[in-house]
Amino acid sequence: MELGRESRRVLVLGSAAAGKTTFLVQLHGRVSAGKGELRARTVSASLSAIEEGYKRLQQGLAVGHTPHGTDTSLSLAAVDLDGRLVDVSVPDYAGEDLRSLVHDRRVPDRWRSEASSSDQWLLMIRLSRYPDLPDLLVRPIGELAQASFESEEDDPYELPVDMWAVELLQALLHTRRVDSDPPPPPPRLTLVLSCWDELGESPETRPSDVARRRLSLLHSFCSSTWGGSFEVAGLSAQGKPLDENAPADDYLDAGPQQMGWVVTAGGERNPDLTLLVHSR
Repeated sequence: MELGRESRRVLVLGSAAAGKTTFLVQLHGRVSAGKGELRARTVSASLSAIEEGYKRLQQGLAVGHTPHGTDTSLSLAAVDLDGRLVDVSVPDYAGEDLRSLVHDRRVPDRWRSEASSSDQWLLMIRLSRYPDLPDLLVRPIGELAQASFESEEDDPYELPVDMWAVELLQALLHTRRVDSDPPPPPPRLTLVLSCWDELGESPETRPSDVARRRLSLLHSFCSSTWGGSFEVAGLSAQGKPLDENAPADDYLDAGPQQMGWVVTAGGERNPDLTLLVHSR
């Protein structure tokens, strides 16, 4: 669908198992129910995959990870309370293109288009999958890379997640500059620390404090590059860990629309998941 002048495109970035699919599934539930700052607009081609995930949540089951080799996209079409169109896109939602993008230093055509046309990027990182490396800026590169490799036996990064994310953002920013004349300003960037409930942080902790401590290189790069257009948020799209086979009783009782929350930049927990993508 061709978007009109009053429209926004939100590009969701993240590796495999970062929580992109679960977030979009829960966002679909919120906008379909008219909960939050966005409302459903049109039916997208990927709606069947999103609805299948939502049915699993309604049964109290985990959405599950997108299988490797999945070469497609998920998208959600919405409209905000002021009537502006909002399209949320998750290309290659198994996360494989992004790994090869950094490894091969080559941006696939669909990512070139997405990078150039989007107004906001959500970079989702699931910190519980990586070792805590608070001294990233002073430890030897080889030691960091080895620690990252050992932490992900099924899908190892050649770089620590901090460095990998900086490489990714630099590649997409470069593509955005060379593919447009005149080059557009950087899109608004939100670093989303997904599966926040797995981190064991105290209720008063701000997401930016965690990013400074555990993703110091990435946080410094984003702050200097984006300035006031950069923020850090926490996300627990499910609200709690779910099993793929054993239903969670509270999900069956309350429904997925009552589960999941965002930790805002100010450290406040809010059940409105649309806060991550609506224009402020």
